[in-house]
Amino acid sequence: MISVANIQRFTLALSLLVWALFLSGCDPKPAFEKMGGRTMGTSWSLTYLPPNSDHNASALRAALEAELLDINQSMSTYIADSEINLVSSAPANEPIKVSSGFAYVLDQALTLSRLSGGAYDVTVEPLILLWGFGPEFKKDDLPSEAEVEAARAQVGYEALEFDLASRTLVKTSPRALDFSSIAKGFGVDRLANLLRSRGIDNFMVEIGGELKVQGLNPQGQPWRIAVRSPQSDAPEVATTIALTDMGVATSGDYFNFFRVGGQNYSHLIDPTTGWPIRHEVVSVTVVDPSVTRADGLATSLLVLGKDEALALAEENQWAVLLLARTEAGIESFPSSAFARMYQSQ
Repeated sequence: MISVANIQRFTLALSLLVWALFLSGCDPKPAFEKMGGRTMGTSWSLTYLPPNSDHNASALRAALEAELLDINQSMSTYIADSEINLVSSAPANEPIKVSSGFAYVLDQALTLSRLSGGAYDVTVEPLILLWGFGPEFKKDDLPSEAEVEAARAQVGYEALEFDLASRTLVKTSPRALDFSSIAKGFGVDRLANLLRSRGIDNFMVEIGGELKVQGLNPQGQPWRIAVRSPQSDAPEVATTIALTDMGVATSGDYFNFFRVGGQNYSHLIDPTTGWPIRHEVVSVTVVDPSVTRADGLATSLLVLGKDEALALAEENQWAVLLLARTEAGIESFPSSAFARMYQSQ
């Protein structure tokens, strides 16, 4: 029951949902540096403390951008000869050897699919395209029931037989893959690994709002991350948490949609019905050491809805914050793990 929405549309919502706040005041601290750019149809940014006086910022930028190019070549559906497009177009019942990064993301996606009872489906692309959320975002009317059923017949992660040890995938039926709901998180993890390998221990790195922090911020304190309440008329901070050595991802349903007959139709599609979701949850924030997992989880739980999402979070002790529309307005519903994290601060 998930939309793996196209990266170029979905990340706008995420970048508006979560951002980092630096604490003010305090004595002067070592000078942090910043850099950023464009990737995956959105932006990336880094705030970090150089490891030494000989640090070469230009060389670091080049290394980070090379990582991002490599990830895009593997996982972007917008690059004709990308690895994911080649996998999607490969015939059924033939073994496909994939790269190590691709294998890791696919394994994470399939794990989420099973844990969520199908709320996450990495093969949902036919429904995404049907509802107009593909490369050419344009939708003026609704698909017919016949069109929905035809697209649903092409969806189902159960047709993917994957062996992580050998990095070999066999599609028992034709399937197109889409990593849009998890690739940004993977990208953040990859950049964080590169930073650590270069002796950088204090940083915040993000792609389209999905982020990872390590060490301390420029004021010598844990990084403060604010989760924004999704009220377009009067946006507010729903809560703020102090973190170090942790990742954060948020998924929301209210920026990427089209409107027909006075009704909003979100990019989040339920493969069991073929239709966009309609429930009270408007955003889900996940705090986890793995931004890859947090990214996929945020979308999975958003599609499930409040009761199922919280039950799954409690069962697995995930730190999750749901924001939902109620008669009283936007209300917060934290999991126990998230509540403990917040209370400890």
